[in-house]
Amino acid sequence: MPLPKTFYEYQIPYEHQYHQESNEPGFTSPEDGHRHAMFVKGNDHLIDGRTYCFQDEDGNYVSTFVSQYSSIIKDNLEPGVKEAVLALHKKGYLTFTSCQGHDDSKHRYIGVLFNTKQQKADFIKEMNDFDCDIYWYDNVINTVERPCHEIPWWCNGGITLHIVWDNSEIWHKAPQQRRRNRPYTDQDLTKFWNVQTCRNYQHYEAIVFSFGYPMVDKSIWQRIHKYLFYKQTKVEISYKDFCNKVNKLTDYLA
Repeated sequence: MPLPKTFYEYQIPYEHQYHQESNEPGFTSPEDGHRHAMFVKGNDHLIDGRTYCFQDEDGNYVSTFVSQYSSIIKDNLEPGVKEAVLALHKKGYLTFTSCQGHDDSKHRYIGVLFNTKQQKADFIKEMNDFDCDIYWYDNVINTVERPCHEIPWWCNGGITLHIVWDNSEIWHKAPQQRRRNRPYTDQDLTKFWNVQTCRNYQHYEAIVFSFGYPMVDKSIWQRIHKYLFYKQTKVEISYKDFCNKVNKLTDYLA
């Protein structure tokens, strides 16, 4: 059975070619392949604060999801979000993505998973009460059943989740961008996140929060204002404020 190729590719310098690594172990199920990626392999690079596996044929950075229950999690967290992510883990929260912000996208954000909508709503309310200048992004899931909303053309933020649960031979050989846009179902996503979170949920809810600035601006004028008057100190103040208050969060015990 072909592996989730997204996790196991590398780029030959100066050539747009991808090859599976010769030292990959053999797997008998998609769960085995994803578990190896999330618990053993992780991301190959930590350069200028960015963790990733490789750059695709269009120059996009491609990274693998890493489980917070793995021994490699600390090496796969970017420095600008590590303190906050690890603090959430201590409170029992399940994180699935994070980014400290980079030259091509300055948003600093963390993604958190829940079993139910009520758990997510309680978390949002409690976080809002902290008044840490954080912003919510609830458009990351893009399953067949729950497609994400289109992001306005003038926005430079927003993230969409791309997973490949089980590659068929035709998708295994497809270019990275085509595999990346392969449709996936709620069932695929649930199985994927159950591997990452060591849970046995039947359903997941997800929310992403960013520090200092919203990931998607409400209007083109807000976007222009952020472009002209962006201040990194606003992000840093929001982040430090959150780190100082995160211990007050109610523990997530589900």
